[in-house]
Amino acid sequence: MRSPLRTLTGRIIAPANKAPVPYEGRARTWGGRLFGSRIDAEAQMRTMGSIGTVFGIVHRTSNAFSQVEWGLWEKAESGLDEDRKPVTRHLALDIWNRPNPFYTGQLFRESFQQHLDLVGEAVWVVARNPRMRQIPLELWPVRPDRIEPVPSRENFLAGYVYIGPDGEQVPLKLDEVIRLMMPNPLDPYRGMGPIQSVLSDIDASKYSAQWNRNFFINSALPGGIIEVPGEWTDDEFDQFRDRWEEQHRGVAAAHRVALLENGAKWVDRKFTMQDMQFTEMRGLSREIIREAYTIPKFALGIIDDVNRATAEASKAWFAEMLTVPRLERAKGALNSFFLPLFGDAARNLEFDYCDPVPADAEARDRERLSKAEAAQRLVIAGWAPDDVADAVGLPRMTYVGPPAGAKPPALSNQKSGEQLLAGLRGELPAAPVAQDEDEDEVERLVEQAMEAIRTLFENALDALLAAWDTINVAWRRDLVDQVRQAVEDDDVAQLASLAPDTDQAKVELSDALIALTRAAAQQLADEAAAQGVTVEPADPDESGLGATAVVVVALLAAGLAAAAAREALRVWGPDAQPDEVAHQVDEHLRGLSDRTLRDELGGALHHAQQEGRMATLEDAPDPEVWIASERNDANSCANCREVDDKRFTDYASARAAYPVGAYRDCLGRTRCRGTIVPIWEEQ
Repeated sequence: MRSPLRTLTGRIIAPANKAPVPYEGRARTWGGRLFGSRIDAEAQMRTMGSIGTVFGIVHRTSNAFSQVEWGLWEKAESGLDEDRKPVTRHLALDIWNRPNPFYTGQLFRESFQQHLDLVGEAVWVVARNPRMRQIPLELWPVRPDRIEPVPSRENFLAGYVYIGPDGEQVPLKLDEVIRLMMPNPLDPYRGMGPIQSVLSDIDASKYSAQWNRNFFINSALPGGIIEVPGEWTDDEFDQFRDRWEEQHRGVAAAHRVALLENGAKWVDRKFTMQDMQFTEMRGLSREIIREAYTIPKFALGIIDDVNRATAEASKAWFAEMLTVPRLERAKGALNSFFLPLFGDAARNLEFDYCDPVPADAEARDRERLSKAEAAQRLVIAGWAPDDVADAVGLPRMTYVGPPAGAKPPALSNQKSGEQLLAGLRGELPAAPVAQDEDEDEVERLVEQAMEAIRTLFENALDALLAAWDTINVAWRRDLVDQVRQAVEDDDVAQLASLAPDTDQAKVELSDALIALTRAAAQQLADEAAAQGVTVEPADPDESGLGATAVVVVALLAAGLAAAAAREALRVWGPDAQPDEVAHQVDEHLRGLSDRTLRDELGGALHHAQQEGRMATLEDAPDPEVWIASERNDANSCANCREVDDKRFTDYASARAAYPVGAYRDCLGRTRCRGTIVPIWEEQ
C-alpha cells in the first residue's frame, strides 16, 4: 500500500520519465525535516557575516560573476558561435535582466551566487500569473536551507517544499523551481559547498577571535586557582566572592593588585597569547579557507610583489579559473531549465555570456602571425589561396594589388607572414617603420577627429533624450489607459495588443537623424579642409533615415508595451480594480531604467552620424589611409579592441568593416561607437 505522503507528493508533478534505479529508500520521507529547515546550511551562510576571509572570497567571486553581461542568441545552422544572431526582444531576456520588481539583474545574480559559494546550492523560484500560468513572469532567489526536495523512489524527484520562517510549508512543482548545485558525492538531492569542508577550521578561527576580544576586554583573567587552608563556610565563601567581583570585575578593574586574606594563595593557570599561538592559528585558518575555494592571495587583494605583467595575468587567471566556471553553471541552468518554460517561443534560442577573460594581445598576435606564415608556405607550394585561408583559419580576401606608389610585398623576406596577414584582412601591407614625428601626427589627427565626433554625438543624444521625455509621458498615458480598459472589460487578451501612438515619435526621431547626418557630413568636410583637401559634404538620405526612425520607434514602443502588459499580468487578480491595476502599471513604467532607450536612440544616432561621414567619404579624394577607431567606446569588447587602429587599403574594405554605423563584429551591437577616420596628409 502506498503511503499517503507518497501519494500526495506524487501529485505535485506528473513525471516525464522514470529513474533507471532507485535513488531513495522506501522508508525515508522527504528529508526527515518535516517541521524545520537545514540548520547546517544556515550555519554555513552565517559564516559570511562572521569570518572576514569568507566574506572577502564570496563577495569577490559573486560580485565578479554578477557584473558579466549576458545576451540571448538564435542558434546558427552551422553550430558556430560567430554565426549566431542576437535576440534583443524576448520575455526570457527581460526577466533575466529584471527578474522581479525588487531585484535588478545584477543583484539577483549576486544573491544566488552567494548561496552557491556558501552552501553549494542556489534556488530560483519561478512566479507566474494564475490566470495565464504557462507564462513565467518573475524569478526570485530563495534561501537553499528553506527548500526541501521531495524524493521519489520511482521518478527520482517529485517536487519541492518551501519551509517559511514560521514553519509554513508551501509545495512547489518541478517547473516552479530551478536549482543550481555543486554536486554532493553522498547525496544526489543536495549540493556541497566549500564551507562544508572547513567548518571546523572556521570555528577555530572564530573562537580565537573571540578569545582575543576577551583578552583586551579583561586580559582573559582570572586564569588561575585560589587555594585556601581548610574549609570555608558558605557565608565566608559568599563574602570573598562578592569582594573579588567588586574589586576585579570589568575592564576598569583589570590588572589591579589582589589582596588575599586568611592564608588564601593564588596559583597561576593562565595561558599567554604566545602560548596560544592565535596569530599563527588564524593565519592557518585563512590559508585553509582559501584552499577550499581554490583562490590565491592576490584574488583577495593581498599582493606582496606586483608589476603590470603580473597584474594582467592575475586578472586573466581570476576570470578564467573562477568566474567562467560559475558562468557556465548558470548558463546551463538557463538553457536547460529556464528557456524551455517558454515553449516554442524559445525554440532554437540560447543564453550566453560575454567572455570576462581579458584578451592576451601578444598571444593573439603570435597566433595570427603563425597562421599567416603557414598560409604563405601553402600558397608558395601551389595550394589555392581560398582553400589555404579556410585551412589555417584566416578570412578569405580578394587581392587587388598594392596601393598606388607602394611596392608589392615579397613573399620571401622576413616580413612576408605579416604582409600576407595584412593582405588577407584588407589592411595595408607592412611598410618600413615610419618616423616618430609622422606617427605622432597621425595620432594627433585621429584623436582630434574622435573628440569632435564624440562631442557631436553626445550633444545630439542629450537633445533627443530631452525631447523624448514628452513622448514617454504620452506613451505611458496611452498604455495605462489601455490597461485600465482591459481590466474594466475583464479581457486579458487585450494586453497582447497594447500599443501607444507613435506618430510624433517618428517625426521627432527622423528629424534628429537627418540633422545629425548633415552635421556629420560637414564635420568630415572640415577634417579634410584642415588637411588641405576639399571635400563636398553629402546630402542626407531622408527616406532611408525616415525608415530607420520607423523601425527604432516601433521597437521602443513594443518594449514599453511589453513591460506594461507584463506588469498588468502580475498584479491582475480575480477581484482586481481597474484603477489599482492602472496605478501599479504606471508606477512600474515610471521606474524603468533608461538603458534600453539610450541604447536604441544612441544606436540610431550613431548610424546617422556614420552615414553622413561615409557618404561624404565615398565621393571624396582617396586619403592615404583609412583608420578604424574605437576610442569613443569606454568599454570596448574584444572584437572592437582587435580592430581598433587598423588601417585599410581602400574605401570598400573600410565600409565592409563598418557597414551600417557600428563595427560589424561588435558584441555590444547598438552600443558600439566605432568609426573610420581618413588621413589625407602623406605620412
